Amino acid sequence: MENESFKSEISMINYNGNLIPSGSASLEVSNRGFQYGDGIFETIIFRKKEIMFLNEHWERISESVNDLKLNFPFTKEDLENTLLELLEVNGLMGQSARMKLYIWRKAGGLYTPEHFDSEFLLTADQAQRKKILKFDKVGLADTISLQKTAFSHLKTISALPYVMAGIEKKERGLEEVLLLDQDGYVAEASSSNLYFLDLSKRTIYTPSLYTGCINGVSRRYLFKNANQFDLEIKEVLWLPEDLISDKLSIFTINVAGVNCIQKIYTTKMGDCTEGLKLFEEIFRW
Repeated sequence: MENESFKSEISMINYNGNLIPSGSASLEVSNRGFQYGDGIFETIIFRKKEIMFLNEHWERISESVNDLKLNFPFTKEDLENTLLELLEVNGLMGQSARMKLYIWRKAGGLYTPEHFDSEFLLTADQAQRKKILKFDKVGLADTISLQKTAFSHLKTISALPYVMAGIEKKERGLEEVLLLDQDGYVAEASSSNLYFLDLSKRTIYTPSLYTGCINGVSRRYLFKNANQFDLEIKEVLWLPEDLISDKLSIFTINVAGVNCIQKIYTTKMGDCTEGLKLFEEIFRW
């Protein structure tokens, strides 16, 4: 008899290596992620019986814990096994799922911590593949700008710029907002990295990390793999007016999928039909 995944009515989570029902988890007041935003998180997609972009996630986790001086005693193989274990116990091995991994510094101290050891929480939930969206209602963020810091390229628990960008987007009735840096250069979308594709030159342009954008998993993956598709990828410092070209098509990409921007305010951008096909091929969604 073949083994079948069993879907429990009560989802399980992994808290510091222990599998417990999600409803039984509690947050200590001394938790440094809660108190100081002293930690990071990753959103990881499981699809087609594969952990998507595992190498890039592990690369960013390793870089992040090193930069934040956190001891995270996992290898990539440990991480993979932990992810698969939680998927299995929640009956998600044959489905699409979204996992979230939170890593924070162990409690102790005020701004100056007493420890370098870390704690973690992993969740896994069923998730349908995100539909490709074509945005016609897009503007520049008015209330939020990004700034490069020693940690701006990391995906830290403190995500206020993106929370506030999401609020502004909702209040203005927009489908997406583009965030600028403090010097007015285009940096990022509200929850995704930005890519500007010129198929005539087989070139992908993306904002430089100097704008304060996150070094996303999709970004890391493209820099490693673009040349396999006869593409060049370049970092740029571009002002909003630099995007106005019928040769440029504009995309927002994160681990969940790709969307395209057809208009910014009333200005029409380049056609994104061929670009969507290309990114689907590159990322194997």
